Amino acid sequence: MKRVVIYRHPECRRCARFARVHHALDWLGRLATSTDVPPGGPLVPGRIAVVDLATRRRVGGAEAFALICRQVPAYWPLLALLGIPAARRRFAREFDPGATEGCQPAPGGAHPLS
Repeated sequence: MKRVVIYRHPECRRCARFARVHHALDWLGRLATSTDVPPGGPLVPGRIAVVDLATRRRVGGAEAFALICRQVPAYWPLLALLGIPAARRRFAREFDPGATEGCQPAPGGAHPLS
């Protein structure tokens, strides 16, 4: 049963790789990925949006990382890292849906910010 949806930009290779890794490790089938426009509006290329299906709430930053980690047992040890302020800031930056860095457009796709 799906519990979390990870929305990704459809033309970003980095986002596609991110989704493939999660699917490979999600042997309980709790994560879904989508290239649709998430609740709250379109994504900035290179970033994801995470929606908790139980509450229909979109989360970002370290909260999004924690939500994904709680669904995939292989990630459970990573939850301890959120107690370290430097690691928490890193995850907050990485999962911030408003950030604009890190996009790698798919071949043939123009970078929407250029």
